[in-house]
Amino acid sequence: MPQIENKDLLGTILRSTIGVISRRTSEAYALVVVGTAIKTLGEKYIFLNYVKIQNTQFHEISDVVEINDSIKDIEVEDMGTALNEFVQNITVSMGKDAGYYFIKEIKEDLPYDHETKFKEVGFDLDYLQLDFITKIRQNNFYEIQNSEILKHIITILFELMDKDSGRIFAYETLNELINRLSTQHDVLKYVKINDIRSIQGIDVVAIDKSLDTVDSNIVGAGIQKIIQEANNAMQEKGSHTFLENLKNWINADYNIKLRDMGVDLSVIKLKQELVVKHVLRSLVDILSDASTQSYAVLMVNNAIKSFELQYGFLRAVEIDSLKYAHGDDAVAVPEEINEVRASDLGRSLQRIIENISISMGEDAGKNFVKRFRKRLGKAYVLRVEELGVNLHMIELRNNMMF
Repeated sequence: MPQIENKDLLGTILRSTIGVISRRTSEAYALVVVGTAIKTLGEKYIFLNYVKIQNTQFHEISDVVEINDSIKDIEVEDMGTALNEFVQNITVSMGKDAGYYFIKEIKEDLPYDHETKFKEVGFDLDYLQLDFITKIRQNNFYEIQNSEILKHIITILFELMDKDSGRIFAYETLNELINRLSTQHDVLKYVKINDIRSIQGIDVVAIDKSLDTVDSNIVGAGIQKIIQEANNAMQEKGSHTFLENLKNWINADYNIKLRDMGVDLSVIKLKQELVVKHVLRSLVDILSDASTQSYAVLMVNNAIKSFELQYGFLRAVEIDSLKYAHGDDAVAVPEEINEVRASDLGRSLQRIIENISISMGEDAGKNFVKRFRKRLGKAYVLRVEELGVNLHMIELRNNMMF
């Protein structure tokens, strides 16, 4: 990997920080926040005085971050320490609600090679995110109950639908979703959407308090599903900002509770390309437990090729064994697969998963679906089921065969 200079590392994190804050506020505000943080830390880390944050509103410049070349002589460990303190200070200044997303969005903005280099110099965004969440948890003096979080989420869904498409649409859509999905997720039977079209002065959502005794992970699966379906309904109406608006309405306390319950909002809008990659990696990882990694890759590639004639879009899908061994992005999935009809893609994944499960033999085959679900993660399980993959049927058939 080519060496990344101090100037490039620092410039990248500063520009990403300004970009993330700008998206939630304004560029002018972002420049003030970052400029103030750099000036304050400059008293402790002298080399930060090499940095100048410039306002484009008053100067005709192309880059808001100017860094003197002298910074190249600074020890990388000192750079890492300063970056840690910079991000921690900015996160605190953003407040816990905005701060929850801040580090995550910074991380998503960074090129892969930069994130790796940051970790080498002791600047780990994953650790900073975990530390931030832990501190928030320690400051929470109450436990959010299942009924509270479910009511909060469904109420937000209603308000967003109402704002976008009207109260009648919001009521009818959510009422239909709750009734339909309750056959798959029993926890939704605890929910009632009140018809506020005819009854005034009552809450839109009523939740049976006995829901609080249910395993929170089961409740989380129901929440994940209702959000996914609500997002689908809004996309059909042409609203493509629904999920982002939902994220902005959920505060940090509830975000942490949702995360603990297994709810992952980032998965809901994942492109089919990324879902396929995750499924194939999960299959390789499971097979690797009982064989070599190279053999596992070979088996999955063979399973893919078995269905190329039936599903032509699989011809360009392949796993590179050498790249996989080095931890690189080894699963090649063309962007065109995002345009494949969901039902066709789901059927192809179903066949590949079935093929792999049969090839594992009696001992491993019986527990295959259980292990596969765990490796995928709850949010991804719901996502592949949306495509039409029926893991329950594979499990039943394996039990009958073995």
